[in-house]
Amino acid sequence: MKRFINKLNIGFGLVISLGLLGGCNFLEEEDAYLLSPDNYFSTQQELDAAIYPIYTYIYKDNSRLSGLSGRGWGLNCGADDITSTRGLNKQRLLEFDDFEVSTENNDLEMVWKALYRGIGAANNVLNNLDRIQEIPMSDELKEDRIAEVRFMRAFAYFNLVRYWGEVPIVKELMNGGDAQNVTKSSVEEVYEFILADALEAEKTLPATQAEKGRPTLGAVKTLISYVYLHMAGWPLEKGAEYYQKAAVKAKEVIDAGNYQLENNFSTLWTYEDRLSESEHIFAFYTDFASNRNYGSFGNKAFRGKDEGGWREVLVEKEFARNYPNDNRKEWTIYETIKYDKKGNLMPESKWFSWENSVEAHPFIAKFRDIGGATWKEATSNCLFPIFRYADVLLIYAEAANLAEGSPSAEAYAALWEVQDRAYLGSEVESQKLAAGAGKEEFDAVVLQERAWEFAFEMKRWHDLVRRKMVKEANMNHADERSDFDPSTITEDKYLFPIPARDILINPDL
Repeated sequence: MKRFINKLNIGFGLVISLGLLGGCNFLEEEDAYLLSPDNYFSTQQELDAAIYPIYTYIYKDNSRLSGLSGRGWGLNCGADDITSTRGLNKQRLLEFDDFEVSTENNDLEMVWKALYRGIGAANNVLNNLDRIQEIPMSDELKEDRIAEVRFMRAFAYFNLVRYWGEVPIVKELMNGGDAQNVTKSSVEEVYEFILADALEAEKTLPATQAEKGRPTLGAVKTLISYVYLHMAGWPLEKGAEYYQKAAVKAKEVIDAGNYQLENNFSTLWTYEDRLSESEHIFAFYTDFASNRNYGSFGNKAFRGKDEGGWREVLVEKEFARNYPNDNRKEWTIYETIKYDKKGNLMPESKWFSWENSVEAHPFIAKFRDIGGATWKEATSNCLFPIFRYADVLLIYAEAANLAEGSPSAEAYAALWEVQDRAYLGSEVESQKLAAGAGKEEFDAVVLQERAWEFAFEMKRWHDLVRRKMVKEANMNHADERSDFDPSTITEDKYLFPIPARDILINPDL
């Protein structure tokens, strides 16, 4: 199967050269999304070239150190699974870890910018639908491409509303002066806009795609189920009705039978299996060889100094200590240092534990298979996961239980499917939940299972926020932040400030 992401650098260059998009910040006047030339959108190649930048902006923003994959990690450091190195040049990450985020935080600004640039690229397509209808290509393929763009715009706003809450809804191409007149929409309005795009995309997205990395019907249904799950929790707290909506949509993905859990958890993270496995519903598939800027951030960034890494993102000690010794752990947490700074495998006699590393921290294992990249490179061919079939199963288990007031046989089946892969045959096989649990016990187990299953996949922070568990999760991490009092965490810390440069341009934000 072909990868979609390996074409991104081609599409990006073409669109920029035609002057369709530009700029560095969402609201700077020189960053206006300009109308395309009169002769644009005349071929399928031009349409695809206009679509590719949506992915590049959101994923990387045309730089290996930008976008969600390069800068999104910091925004998740308030969770209990990741942290960064203290005492070095990591203050931008530690601000999130310490719940004191500056409006001038570089990671904050770069993620905000990347998401809105992706939205601008999507608007460039959706504002030219009349011209797209004239392109000599099948109506079915046109509908698929338009639905793909709606999915990506919904995905961008889904990230914005979860990190920032009230944000501007921009759905038209903007000229420079328009930026100063943009206003914020309420959280509910943003979610309704996301649903409008996603539900429209659901009508025409295909069940499968020829190129892995394009969204499918299963991907948009998973997005919709996640949207309902978040609307059920904080801050809207719509409760049982929306948990039911989330469960129904997740069940549609389950019943369709297009995805399955891989038998071995390791298959999800090995380069050789990434195009053949059947669990990832939507992911960014990088191509290091085509363009290093579009390689995965998960090469040097997640390694420690002993292995020549940047030690940007580390595993929190307490999270690693509590992680069960199950079938996932080896591929989730890297505990034994085996390589030198040049990437040479050391003799086993020289291996040592993370406690004796320079950072005295465990490291992330999920993104270590660098797929042909060299050890010294900043990026690699690791994929960047968004939705997996395990997401769908655990969404269903959580939402169905909370909607119905007790776990049904189907909710148990969904949870057990994830737990069987994790625990059966391991030394912690007994951790599989037995039948007969009540609503609260079942809910607690599902949330903890999400923490283990999706560790370091940028999901834990959002889970803690929507369930108002941020303070609770941070209470046992004194060894990470000795001068920090987690009891001071309040709900106003759940959302981040709008970047200062955009406030300067438009104080109404």
